[in-house]
Amino acid sequence: MTYLQNHKILSSTDLDQVRESIMNLASRHDLDVKGSDAQFKACVAAVQCGDLSLMHVTFGESRLSVKSSEEDPDGLLLYMVTSGLGVAQHCGKEVEFSSGEGFMRNLAAPVSATEDNFGAFVLRLSKDKLKNHARSLVGEDVDLMGLSFDPVIDSSAPGWNVFRNTVYYVAEVLDGPLRELHNPIVTAQMEDILLTQCLSLLPNSYQDLMNGHDVTKVVPYYIKRARDYIHAHADKKIGLADIAAVAGCGYRGMQRGFMDAYGTTPMAYLRIVRLKRIRAILRGELDGHAISDVAKQWGFTHMSRFARDYCREFGELPSETVRKNA
Repeated sequence: MTYLQNHKILSSTDLDQVRESIMNLASRHDLDVKGSDAQFKACVAAVQCGDLSLMHVTFGESRLSVKSSEEDPDGLLLYMVTSGLGVAQHCGKEVEFSSGEGFMRNLAAPVSATEDNFGAFVLRLSKDKLKNHARSLVGEDVDLMGLSFDPVIDSSAPGWNVFRNTVYYVAEVLDGPLRELHNPIVTAQMEDILLTQCLSLLPNSYQDLMNGHDVTKVVPYYIKRARDYIHAHADKKIGLADIAAVAGCGYRGMQRGFMDAYGTTPMAYLRIVRLKRIRAILRGELDGHAISDVAKQWGFTHMSRFARDYCREFGELPSETVRKNA
């Protein structure tokens, strides 16, 4: 079956051309044909759904080896296999996949794979966008830290079947009834559905929260000490050495403990705490102070970098926060 046939970008037997096309749409992939390349013929199609990019790729009746290095700390690629099979090594796990199955690739980590007669939908996602979408659903007061997905998706789980059916539906309507409509309201609604289902149906660190379940992760006592110290001294100049000294462990143990508990490093955790304190001030009374004054008070001296970090965390610029609450 042909998917997104009205959005075809490339049909080629030129491996270099295919590599460049996929790099421009998703990320850099080093593709090599194993054995005879006589059966290699790639077809690439892509369509936008709001800010999301949905692709479909096939590589003919060929066996490919695929390697890709660490690229984008914010990026994710969700593969939903429509034909063929393969096996991938990613994030310390071996992921086997065949038609009807899928896996999630974190673009911050390398991957290597072997694929036979492969075809798949590929959905490009942003961790920051997913995080901001989660915040819009569960509220500002919920403590959302790092977002991580399990690369292995249980194909027998009801959630995966629901999500897969949604992707098929979105691809079908964007290729058919909505192809010439160009209605941003409709595509934004479909984008919201895909983001919500990613967070609530696929295995990730926010899934229990999104589905209304209590989150009872056990955090080591030394990480709790470090966390409490950060919250109590966020308005002061503190570094990793200070945090590690309070926790009573080394740098590596501290980094690993925070990644396991919160999905981020201690210093990134501190930055998020400070950004949240600034946001609380901007949503209240500034008492004649400029945004830059508040930012500097909390340790942000580079204003363009502060605005970028703030927007990444909350999905809006500091000035937009002030304007909304004026």
